[in-house]
Amino acid sequence: MKSNRDVAEAPAQPVQVIETIPVRADNRVSAAEIAAEGIPTPPHLRIFPELGRGGMGRIHPATDRNLLRHVALKRLDRELAKVPMYKDGFIAEAQMTGQLEHPNIVPVHELAVSAEGVPYFTMKLVQGINFDTWLRDPSHAVGSTERLQEGLEIFLKVCDAVAYAHHRGVIHRDLKPENIMVAGFGQVYLMDWGLARLTKTRPASGSRAQMEAPGAVGTPTFMAPEQARGNPEEMDERSDIFGLGAILYEIVSGKMPYGSSMNADYVLARAVEGKVVPIDEATVGIGVSKRIRSIVAKAVAVKPDDRYQTVVELQNDVRGFLQGGLHLPRKSFAPGAMIIHEGEVGEEAYMIVSGTCRAQRNRDGQQETLGTMTAGDVFGEMALLLAEPRAASVQAIDQVTVLVLDQATMTAGLGFDGWTGALVRALAHRFRALEQQMRDSGIRRS
Repeated sequence: MKSNRDVAEAPAQPVQVIETIPVRADNRVSAAEIAAEGIPTPPHLRIFPELGRGGMGRIHPATDRNLLRHVALKRLDRELAKVPMYKDGFIAEAQMTGQLEHPNIVPVHELAVSAEGVPYFTMKLVQGINFDTWLRDPSHAVGSTERLQEGLEIFLKVCDAVAYAHHRGVIHRDLKPENIMVAGFGQVYLMDWGLARLTKTRPASGSRAQMEAPGAVGTPTFMAPEQARGNPEEMDERSDIFGLGAILYEIVSGKMPYGSSMNADYVLARAVEGKVVPIDEATVGIGVSKRIRSIVAKAVAVKPDDRYQTVVELQNDVRGFLQGGLHLPRKSFAPGAMIIHEGEVGEEAYMIVSGTCRAQRNRDGQQETLGTMTAGDVFGEMALLLAEPRAASVQAIDQVTVLVLDQATMTAGLGFDGWTGALVRALAHRFRALEQQMRDSGIRRS
């Protein structure tokens, strides 16, 4: 498998579109008509009731009688097919998608125009759910390990698709969870390239192509400020990076960058002005790691120069976050709650995500404060490593959220049953012996 670096260094073959396509002589339309629309269909395709629709097109499941496989047929609305800009744009979508041969981009099988002048194309029929539905599943609750780990793994595959498209000179311009399909066996597809724009070539259809039309392009809730302003020349790969950042924003916080309003005009106005709600504000009370919040903030920066400059840079930071284990299970504690108790046998270690804690121990019947800990600090690790009683108690000073590391996770993450574990345990024993030596010395001096 090629790495992103291999792709970046390979000579890019720019995606191109042409103005018209020939109707194959052997692709005669049959007398059958799509229900309610009356549009003829090719004899080798059996069309089923409509699966979904967008602003311009309709999608039907179909069976290809020649190849004996199920496909999805996407066709332009019959009235819009009479408008050159929409017809050119639809054809451009099929041609661009067909040239973007990538595991996370749905493959196009066939492109044709019916005798009535309606363009259509067939593609792989993806059996799954869109990412928007996935995010709203109660089992993927905001802040949960499942949502962060599985959601970010899906996100990384979308990044693969977008990085490849950018390499080929295509920006998507409508990145959002509804355009991501999540299927079984780890399959993830970035769909709907109808608003895509070429950056390395020009469409043969020139100014009539929808990709060159001025105006706000995309979905307001996930739209970069420069997209909202509507000048195609201002939109580049970094506009897609904002779209990816907006998806990441929702994975992490369950909210949208421009706020919770569903009024499209209001959201568009906020997008034009670049009024992004800070991710720190959107995640109050959730207990989200500072590291992933900083990644989101950079991805949705208002100015393109302040964002990640390539998808690969964003992807590497997200992957580093996942590999760092900062998506582990979380627990929250109210002010004054005891998180661990001195003397108990420890089975978990903790890393503070937000809030402040106090470490204390009993000395001659009095509670002695050892120090305070804040976000990023770790405690409870010695008892976990050595299976010994805890040497101190830790109490929440204010509202505290911690990551929880148990024995099974540590064994899997560190290879703890091998030489790495033996080395860490040896160091822990030496540290504990040194600590006890210093403590005994202090008692004798007193």
